[in-house]
Amino acid sequence: MKERRPDEDKSSALLKDIRRVFLRGLAIVIPAFITIWIIQFLFSFIDGIASPFYRYIGLNIPALGFITAIILIFLVGYYSRNLAVKFTIRVMERVFMNIPLAKSIYAGARELINAFSPEHEGRTFKEVCMIEYPRKGVYSIGFVTNEMSFRESESQSRSLTNVYIPLPPNPTTGMLALVPSEDVIPLNVTVEQGMKLILSAGIVSPEDFAVRDVSNE
Repeated sequence: MKERRPDEDKSSALLKDIRRVFLRGLAIVIPAFITIWIIQFLFSFIDGIASPFYRYIGLNIPALGFITAIILIFLVGYYSRNLAVKFTIRVMERVFMNIPLAKSIYAGARELINAFSPEHEGRTFKEVCMIEYPRKGVYSIGFVTNEMSFRESESQSRSLTNVYIPLPPNPTTGMLALVPSEDVIPLNVTVEQGMKLILSAGIVSPEDFAVRDVSNE
């Protein structure tokens, strides 16, 4: 048996140290990069609402469009209960709902945003669950949004649970799965903990992760 020379052991140890340091750097840089990318995307999107107007009148001040859009969004929320603003919003919704493609996009986006809004308690995510997806034996984390009855025939129906599976890093994008209620596994974690688990790609996991006991409910 060939013995390893001391210089080979040193080289192997050095490579392990380099890999360890590199992976440690990745663990710091990648979350920071993703956070900066999302913030930059949101900033550019919100800034783009008002910045074209300022460019049109000859003002090119950085972040002015962003500040204006934030103020505008706040004012819309503040005056949303005003009769005139309500009427304007209803007219806008009616226009969107009468355009075939815009109708689907607007209705879906509105329902999804309402699910994250604390003012719509009855329509928020109800609980965190686990389902077998994308294949048997592999599980995905999702959020229960509703329950419905599916009639297979005149005499037979089954209970389905609507499960929304968000896709990181943007929780507003995802997919809806209609799962037989008996196949849904409720978990003993809060919606906030479930969202952190998904958005961190499993890095931030709950300390106590188990099936929720529903026998006492």
